[in-house]
Amino acid sequence: MKLKTIASIFNRNKRLAIYTAPSGEQWIGNGIAAYSLRGIPTLTPEVVLRVFDVPPDKQNKWICHEDEMPTAINFEDTNPGDTDIEPLKINIEWFGNNYWLFPDGRRIYSFNEDYIKPLLDEPDYLTYHKRETVSGGFALACKIGFELKAVIAPAMLHKNEKYAEEISNIAALYASMSREKVINAAYELYGAAAAILQETDPPPEVDPDTGELIEGQLNLQETEGEKN
Repeated sequence: MKLKTIASIFNRNKRLAIYTAPSGEQWIGNGIAAYSLRGIPTLTPEVVLRVFDVPPDKQNKWICHEDEMPTAINFEDTNPGDTDIEPLKINIEWFGNNYWLFPDGRRIYSFNEDYIKPLLDEPDYLTYHKRETVSGGFALACKIGFELKAVIAPAMLHKNEKYAEEISNIAALYASMSREKVINAAYELYGAAAAILQETDPPPEVDPDTGELIEGQLNLQETEGEKN
């Protein structure tokens, strides 16, 4: 992950913080997502703004500061309570933002794709983990190999009544369409079976004078002949 790949994330609100761990490793974050700067020379807010190509006359519009590592979550590569999670193969767009969906038991969580994109330059080695916070919440811990590269907070879309209502309506429509498909498939199967039966067992002939089944009489005579 290159530093410039995350510039657009911070350019939205023009806010960033540079955190420094006791080990000297630095992280950069905005309160929603934080990214490891491992392997990058020591940075200051001024240097970051230059890397982000922020003109000097516009740097005063940014809020940048240095701070110690947040204590709300573990930023180590390994964490005993981590559980592996995988995104669904469908995403949801909501008010211009695309969200990845991660199911976890009977719950499903949404994460803004913009915060995940900077990590997608190494998709074959990228893994996702649910990591609990000190307060009992959780964040998405993203690793490349064994190294923690980012920690991302979930978007609370499920708390938006309009969003929850629309998702529920979509699910109900798909369920209804699925039932219709099953019914239509049954009718198609029934029709195909009827056509096959008609071809292999054509309707019997009827004597126009007596109204009796000619085929039935022939079969009976043949059966009696066999007995004799």
